[in-house]
Amino acid sequence: MKKTLTGLLIDNHLKRGSDKEIFFTKEDDTYHSLNSGQLFRKIYFLIKYLEKNGFKENDKIAIISDNCTEWVITDFACMFLKLISIPIYTSLSPAQVEYILDNSGSGICFISNSFQLDKVNSIRKNLPGLKKVIPYKDLSHIKNSGYDNLFSEICVDDPDVTDKEIIDYLKELSERIEEEDLITIIYTSGTTGIPKGVMLTHKNFYSNVEACQKVLTINENDTFLSYLPYSHAYERTTGYYLALFCGAKIYYAQNIETIAAQLPEAKPTIVITVPRLLDKIYYKLQNSGEDMEPGIKKKLFLWAVNLANGNNLSKNSIKYKIADLLVYKKIRMKTGSRVRHFISGGGALNSTVGKFFDNIGIQVLEGYGLTESSPVISVNLPKKNKYGTVGPPLNGVTVRIAEDNEILVKGDLVMKGYYKDEKNTAEMIKDGWLHTGDIGELDSDGYLKITDRKKAMMKTSGGKYVSPTQIEESVSGLKYVENIMIIGNERMFITALIVPEFTELEKLAGKNNISFNSPEELITDKKLIRIIQKDIDELQKDLAHHERIKRFTLIKKPFTIEGGELTPTMKIKRKFISDLYKDEIESMYPKI
Repeated sequence: MKKTLTGLLIDNHLKRGSDKEIFFTKEDDTYHSLNSGQLFRKIYFLIKYLEKNGFKENDKIAIISDNCTEWVITDFACMFLKLISIPIYTSLSPAQVEYILDNSGSGICFISNSFQLDKVNSIRKNLPGLKKVIPYKDLSHIKNSGYDNLFSEICVDDPDVTDKEIIDYLKELSERIEEEDLITIIYTSGTTGIPKGVMLTHKNFYSNVEACQKVLTINENDTFLSYLPYSHAYERTTGYYLALFCGAKIYYAQNIETIAAQLPEAKPTIVITVPRLLDKIYYKLQNSGEDMEPGIKKKLFLWAVNLANGNNLSKNSIKYKIADLLVYKKIRMKTGSRVRHFISGGGALNSTVGKFFDNIGIQVLEGYGLTESSPVISVNLPKKNKYGTVGPPLNGVTVRIAEDNEILVKGDLVMKGYYKDEKNTAEMIKDGWLHTGDIGELDSDGYLKITDRKKAMMKTSGGKYVSPTQIEESVSGLKYVENIMIIGNERMFITALIVPEFTELEKLAGKNNISFNSPEELITDKKLIRIIQKDIDELQKDLAHHERIKRFTLIKKPFTIEGGELTPTMKIKRKFISDLYKDEIESMYPKI
């Protein structure tokens, strides 16, 4: 049997039935569901529209939208017709969107809302190949808006068409599809440089979903809360394809700010996440006791949190059972009380954070991957979870450590190549081995440990190599540090740009009798800067002299995805930030 996602979708539909509810979207405080039968009908009628308008095999269809059921419908309609979807992050600038639409040759662009419509309209004159722009939302109230049709106008159900006719037609289309056929081209946002289009096939995604399911044992009793973008391979494979093909329910978070409110509503068992969100929850829990009224409740909470921070906590001990009953259970209730795993990827997980969640009854499984590997290469095992590692390679994935300690990967998960870019493809894939650009090692149990990013290693002007992530992690535990980026490549010494957590910075100022009229005044206060430098020095005393931060600058503006400082998985974009704060960086070094 051919291993294609369209075949898998049909098999799951026939196995679980038309009434199986899959997707849940919140609108006006109410969740609306879409079942399997409704999904198939919508896919069918979108296919008919695309056929009628002359779209044919290998044509490119762009999607600029937050996660929604329309995204899924468009994705599968493309698959059945052997069209290639081009997902585009909603946070990209008009110039970046123009590059992707032009490079891919997209003939139609589906968009989520008026903001994305304005973005596309501003560049449309430069894209003669872009024939249609179709909003998912109803924008009919906007005059002269510039779209061609609404999604609701092109995806119209005809009750005379039976469910059997639809299934038979989709089966016929699916039988034409081969495992090596392209599903998508995902343009990597990257932390540097021009985006590259990663070509991924049915075989790539199918092998990755199949291997992930064997490790995580997802089934139809599971519920996912989806908040990371489908435009990223991580959420697309694990939070969408994996969940869908295992029969799980998928609830959509309205945005990152509503996650806390929607966790107890959706009651998920699995949350696909990035370390940044876990860090925020962790530090909020660590600090929330300080704001409680003095008394027994505060003492009990602080005791329980301190207990969960320990490394040798026995869940059979009386202490744990008391803490669980009175504190940890209440914390879990805020997540819906059912979370079995946080699956963490897209960046390095702080082991202290992972162990804390484990101790309060929510296991965090860290994994590792790249867009170029569909994306999951390895993930920790629920029954043998080793913090500080990213788990053993998935079934069917071979990992080798090169002489320079670069991680090399081989298997069905490896991309077909970069679109229109033979040079970079040849550099990335050599003799079937994907060169990840990451530095790592395999331990005695075969678990992979990432030690650094090959290209991220910095070399000081004194010839010393330093790991930026190691240095950044050494101070990221400070309550008043929201984000940090170090500088040091070809420099005399290491410096840093620090985004403060202003609430905590104000507390630090208050404790040290530093007066101020506004939080912004604090970022240049000399006394406060000396105090922070002292804290940094204490945390870095075990680092080599050349690895220590000698100077830093506090900056007012937070790092955000929308601002361009962070990738969609919340990694810092070093080149962008370095260019943005060029003057601040230069001011930390002596003029020669």
